[in-house]
Amino acid sequence: MVGNLLDLQPNKVSIDLTQYSIVIMGDTGIGKTTTLMKFLKELSPDKEPFFLEFEDRYQNIPGIMAVKINNMSDFKSIIGQLRNPALKEKFSCIIIDTLDKYEEFCERYVLENRDAEILKDVGAYGEGSLRFKSALRNIGVIQSIGYPVHYIAQSSYSKDFDTKKESNSLKLNKNTFSYCREAAYLVGYMYAENNERFITFKKTDKYPDLKDTFGLPDKVNVKELKSIWTKSVESLGGEYVTKEKTIDKTIVEEDFEKIKSKGIELGGLLASNGRLDEATAILQKNLGIDDNGNVKMFDSLRESQLELTKVIVMELEELANKYNLLK
Repeated sequence: MVGNLLDLQPNKVSIDLTQYSIVIMGDTGIGKTTTLMKFLKELSPDKEPFFLEFEDRYQNIPGIMAVKINNMSDFKSIIGQLRNPALKEKFSCIIIDTLDKYEEFCERYVLENRDAEILKDVGAYGEGSLRFKSALRNIGVIQSIGYPVHYIAQSSYSKDFDTKKESNSLKLNKNTFSYCREAAYLVGYMYAENNERFITFKKTDKYPDLKDTFGLPDKVNVKELKSIWTKSVESLGGEYVTKEKTIDKTIVEEDFEKIKSKGIELGGLLASNGRLDEATAILQKNLGIDDNGNVKMFDSLRESQLELTKVIVMELEELANKYNLLK
């Protein structure tokens, strides 16, 4: 619910780096998982980053908190457990490792349940693609519980035969790419140099998928990423910098039955004060007419129509306020 606009304050940028979703890409075996684990522990020393693993390579990493995801029931079970407030005190964030294997996992889930070989064979009107996107959005469910989500991805090297131009990009289809990259604040390419790990977030012809929201240097030693990133945020925000978290994707669950009851109560109040026709007009505008030509009533609303129910209740409340019927 939008608050009172009279209380609106200028936006502040936070130096709490834990809340910013990032994507780390790089070649196989470069040490992305270990490096990201150490960096995230540096950001939240009192909590652990929790890795959802879609491949087996994590098993040689000492101290990692990780679970291998074998099937969708495993994934759903973990999402259900993550709702436990005790786990929010234990884990600082969730990491999808790797993003391209997660993409394969979602696609395989759709194909196996529809006995198809490719998404185009799943059904008409792009049904396969829609079901794939639905599976992909389980990441959004994790975010709605209140966890920042980060991603590790494999890079794909290519070289143009004619121009000899080289590039490293994400090995993802356009749906996965757009869904995760757009939500991320940083997309970086990690590489090794003189036994050190460096990362760049600058989008170039060589790295077309990268993203830098904060104006970081072209080349950053991962060991210095926290301090350099913090300084970039401070310089970006100037006087509008805060230590408090400013991003919260947690979705507060609302009581549908309570909201629905309020609407029924408002409808009764308006009817008893001679405003039944106007209240009915609000219902007709939002709910329409049933098969018998009657205006649909509140009883027809279902929990999946929470937002619609809230809109109707707000309009009924505005009508009641118009005639000074609310004490």
